[in-house]
Amino acid sequence: MKNCMLVTLQALACLMLLTLPPQAWAVEDGVLTPLKVLVRSDDAKFIGSKVGGLQVQVRAVATGEVLAHGPLEGGTGDTAALMQQPQLRGHSATTGEPASFNAELALERPTRVEIVVTGPLGVAQSAQSTALTLWLLPGEDRAQRPVILHMSGLIVDLVDYQLAAQALTVTAQVTMLCGCPLDRDGLWPVSDFSVALQVLQAGQPVAQQALVFTGVENEFSGTLTLPSAGDFELQVTATQRSTGNAGVYQHPLRVPAAAQQPQEQ
Repeated sequence: MKNCMLVTLQALACLMLLTLPPQAWAVEDGVLTPLKVLVRSDDAKFIGSKVGGLQVQVRAVATGEVLAHGPLEGGTGDTAALMQQPQLRGHSATTGEPASFNAELALERPTRVEIVVTGPLGVAQSAQSTALTLWLLPGEDRAQRPVILHMSGLIVDLVDYQLAAQALTVTAQVTMLCGCPLDRDGLWPVSDFSVALQVLQAGQPVAQQALVFTGVENEFSGTLTLPSAGDFELQVTATQRSTGNAGVYQHPLRVPAAAQQPQEQ
């Protein structure tokens, strides 16, 4: 009888263990705590592989210990859920498995962590960092209820420039930070954006010109006249009027004294 009761108790214990959620199982150095991190571009969608992804680091604030790190990769998410449906309380914008960083932390106690995100990694001059500090509790599932950070800015990149005598023609590409496109009648209309070319010498502006939409998705172009030969810095700036999102691209430019023949770069 005694042996029978012991067997029954062991069976009940096993059953209780099996019914525990996986994140609550104790591991050698703590309790498994799932974590998912997503990063959303201001006024746009989630940032992911389309623009080279992001790098994520999770560290304990008290000790500086790095608890997890790695790439954030994947798609930009569901356009309707993010950009067209009302963002009501309780509404989930993570429909469609957008780009994310996933980790399982082993926590022994409530831990204040700092999550640092850097990128987009595909366009060096548009990369930036953002960070968030929060408490994580051992076994609390932050994968089902993910942590969402936000990044402001625009991606600005140089498509091409041509120099003929002292006339400089520049074509630049501008997108949202997630790589979402700018077009005449899209979700991100070009009428909401201002793109300009500025040429600097010794840090001072010597010429500038607005760049206009070419009709090709994301592309803006314009021509200006340089005041002389010499060493300059080409700078393209873009701003989104409705949000204040901004981006900059800079490139060194040498204009020879006799730039008679067209040059391409």
